[in-house]
Amino acid sequence: MQMQFLILKDRRRVSLRVTRDSVCAGDDCDAPHEKIVEMPSFTDPQAFANYLSTSYIPCVAGVGHTWDCLLNGIVLGTISTKEFHPKAREVQYANENHVHFRYHSATY
Repeated sequence: MQMQFLILKDRRRVSLRVTRDSVCAGDDCDAPHEKIVEMPSFTDPQAFANYLSTSYIPCVAGVGHTWDCLLNGIVLGTISTKEFHPKAREVQYANENHVHFRYHSATY
């Protein structure tokens, strides 16, 4: 753990505009839920998505729903209630970065 902290401490920080889909009609009043964050420049898609989603995407009751994590229009991976399914090998940053979490409701 100590080594991981030292690596992150030395990593440059990036500014991100973060948005997400609404999960219900009552959630629409604050859409697109925009937030500006500054974070370490992770290169691992799972670490990137976990860092952002932990405090940002809402807790939704039920099972079977997922979130796609997109950085500058490219899907990095899909977040489910139990795991992360990567779609990209690494995180590619631009001069201006936009992260969007796209919601997929459960289907029965």
